Amino acid sequence: MPGDIISSSVTGIEQLVYAIMTDEVLETYGAVKSAPPVININVAPKTDSANQWASNRVVDTATGISDITVDAETQDLPLEVQADLLGHVLDALTGTLRYNLTDKAPYVALGYKRTKANGKARYVWIFKVKFQEITEESKTQEGVITFQTPKITGLAIANKNGDWKDVADEDTKGTPITDYLLTVPSTIIV
Repeated sequence: MPGDIISSSVTGIEQLVYAIMTDEVLETYGAVKSAPPVININVAPKTDSANQWASNRVVDTATGISDITVDAETQDLPLEVQADLLGHVLDALTGTLRYNLTDKAPYVALGYKRTKANGKARYVWIFKVKFQEITEESKTQEGVITFQTPKITGLAIANKNGDWKDVADEDTKGTPITDYLLTVPSTIIV
């Protein structure tokens, strides 16, 4: 039927990338870098609501987004990526990562590709994420191999335009999208 919405369920995730914000005033980013293979991403915006009461009934309601938690689990988190995401110093000569109490994590844009059952894809950019230190847990091998994968948590906020996420979908566009994760999308929509 004309006007039917074509859609397909999301079945997976791949191609995790990030770009470090190089100027917080202009909100510009450096080059997009590949992250390790992604296992899971959870983006959880917390919505706050309030009702206004008058004359013994609700006369208005308002809703807003407060915290936006971003959890990512990857196959590994190499020291180079930890240095980028957490603001630590990597000594290229010795290959060691130095953690200092004064290190500051930068804002990063986080992009990824969600695969769909029909072979098409949905792409996502989250514009302004600041990651927190990784919680590490190691467990002895008990006869059965269990992979111990790193998880990193961050908080996303909106940029100065109020935008916090950008999504592109091949089902909506109708053609393949090949360049979406090569650069962070402009926050100015024309």
